[in-house]
Amino acid sequence: MSLLDSVPVSASIGDLEQQVADLPTTATSSESWEQLRTWCVGRMQSSDCSAELRIRWAHLALLVIAKQGRAGAGEAQKTVAATARVRAYMIREFGVSTTDEARQPKRLCAYVLQNIGRPIDEVARAAAEWRSLPSEHTLSLRRLKNMLTPLVEIEVLLHPDDAIRHEIGPWLALRVALP
Repeated sequence: MSLLDSVPVSASIGDLEQQVADLPTTATSSESWEQLRTWCVGRMQSSDCSAELRIRWAHLALLVIAKQGRAGAGEAQKTVAATARVRAYMIREFGVSTTDEARQPKRLCAYVLQNIGRPIDEVARAAAEWRSLPSEHTLSLRRLKNMLTPLVEIEVLLHPDDAIRHEIGPWLALRVALP
């Protein structure tokens, strides 16, 4: 039985937010977490909902992604990439916010950079020879690219003199060399 199967059709987003918040990370299968993440992202993107409601769906998607990652339902790089995609969408669609951390470009860039876990020169060397690497290394480089890609449209929102922009710039330039 899927987590979504236990949610009544008439359930409000508030009910679902509470249910997900209370649910232990190991209480459901990785497939159920993925299904719920997909559903939340779809609602976040739905033009049938108000912006306020779509932002709530986005935050619920972020909670689901975090729980999915803690449940071991994916690698850390996949969790970071999924989080970055949702947050970048929120910033593009609903604007930058000083009160909503999820919609702060500097924090998003810092989050991705903190989770790369490898020096840029090491990644650049691997990117130059990715075709000859074992598949697990190539997959790791691909997931790194997935982490960086949402930042392409976010970089322009950073002040030109901002330190984080200078830090993220070389990574985004390297992104095109990744598989």
